[in-house]
Amino acid sequence: MHLKSCLCLTLLLVVFGFNVYAEYNMSGQMTQAEYQKVRESSAAYNACLNEFAMTQLQGQSDVRVIADHAMKKCATHLENLYADLLLGDYAPVAVQRFVTSISNKYANQLLSNIMRYKAAQSQ
Repeated sequence: MHLKSCLCLTLLLVVFGFNVYAEYNMSGQMTQAEYQKVRESSAAYNACLNEFAMTQLQGQSDVRVIADHAMKKCATHLENLYADLLLGDYAPVAVQRFVTSISNKYANQLLSNIMRYKAAQSQ
């Protein structure tokens, strides 16, 4: 009886592990069109962040506020990407993590760029 319980528990853990792995590993399943959409949306999001931040540099001294406002203004690019990727039958949790990683990457770049710009201005 104990062996049967251990075997069932092991099987459940393996199945659960495959599901978790599938949620994290969605990029290997993307089509070329989906990759292209990700590239275009990422580039549009990055350009939007930078353009909006440039308009706010003179009026706002806190780089975090500039980045926060830029991210809110440009969120539609990532929302559209999220909706498009959901059409590809990916797990919503995986798509959300993927889109969040794109957002974090470009937000960090934006903060770095703004801080460098502010430092160069103060010298």
